[in-house]
Amino acid sequence: MIAIIILAAGEARRMGQPKQLMKIQGQSLVRRAVRTAQLVSEQVVVVTGAYQEPVWKEVATLGVTTVHNAEWASGMGSSISTGIQKAMSLSPVPSAAIIMLCDQPLVDEELLKQLIKVHKDTRKPLVASAYRDVLGVPALFAVSLFRELLKLQGKIGAQKVIARYVSEAASVDFPQGSDDVDTPEDYARVQKLLS
Repeated sequence: MIAIIILAAGEARRMGQPKQLMKIQGQSLVRRAVRTAQLVSEQVVVVTGAYQEPVWKEVATLGVTTVHNAEWASGMGSSISTGIQKAMSLSPVPSAAIIMLCDQPLVDEELLKQLIKVHKDTRKPLVASAYRDVLGVPALFAVSLFRELLKLQGKIGAQKVIARYVSEAASVDFPQGSDDVDTPEDYARVQKLLS
């Protein structure tokens, strides 16, 4: 069983409003991420933070597990740690987890399936998305790396673990990985890409 952890805890300061709830093709970013994840996994965990109540309401009817990161303001590391902790309490305990962001609307079912396939084929404990000469999320981490993810705190996200285990990593090309939604300009550009 492979869990998918969707990070939806940020304040979206540069956007000026809760980007988790902004709509792309008629669906909020967080709902879109959940729907994509559910095509691949029955164990989907949504980590809430700054906008706990409205984000929770947005996904409450979708049959996902939600967990609130009370330390969301400290940065993404605490959200990853919170999500992994929650995933480890699920039954059955997942053998791996994919970390994904709710603000990468070009992530699709195909990419998530590819991460899982490469993990199964190569037996690598880490399979990351490759874009702009970096390895990033969405990324799959085997259970053997959960301890490393649990140690994350503050602004240090999955990048730290990816960098540490890069020699043991496989990758999947995902050039659209850099098309995330952080600013109103990003939002307009991604909407155009998808129209």
